[in-house]
Amino acid sequence: MNTKSVTELIPSQNGLIEVRYKALSSESEVTDKVMKLVVLSHPHPLYGGTMNNKIITTMERAFQSLGYVTVAYNFRGVGKSEGEHDQGIGEQNDLVEVIEWAKQRFKSTHLTLAGFSFGSYVALKAYQEFNKTLSVDALCTVAPPVGLYDFSGIHPVKVPWVLIQGGKDEVVSSTEILRWAMAGELQPDIYWRAKAGHFLHGELIWLKNIILLVY
Repeated sequence: MNTKSVTELIPSQNGLIEVRYKALSSESEVTDKVMKLVVLSHPHPLYGGTMNNKIITTMERAFQSLGYVTVAYNFRGVGKSEGEHDQGIGEQNDLVEVIEWAKQRFKSTHLTLAGFSFGSYVALKAYQEFNKTLSVDALCTVAPPVGLYDFSGIHPVKVPWVLIQGGKDEVVSSTEILRWAMAGELQPDIYWRAKAGHFLHGELIWLKNIILLVY
């Protein structure tokens, strides 16, 4: 049984991307069975966001305990990933290339995209732009930065979608996020913590329990 996370550099059209993955089965078992895969996208690179963000690592561990293969990665220009920040456009390509690598690597047939803040935006935009080829099965978004980026056109989301949000978000408007989420033909399942801020300080156990409950 493989119990250790592995970090490596994978090739992309923009240079190397740093990924961290953990498969809960041996290499031979991975190739012989259906595996659920979750790919996690981190918050804004220009404000200290990396794949080591505590919300990302909390989600990572929760999905691992449910038997998912987890893949976190650094956007271009972060950590050992090559390139420069591209305002969420090139970052969508980073996500697509990580997904394509992970699907081939782990032979998974069920894909969940998860993200926090800027990473939620990238995940939702990639779903909007590339889902015909990515075949996303579920979305898990924490504090999507509605109002800071263009979220128009993302609806309708036609896969199971969980939105996790703090009511005291100091970075984005919780009210605006709710208004946007509920405007679509198909709404997400919303998990709301009235006193929680954007970074969910003191609420990581709550976050973990949501994932354990829903997935």
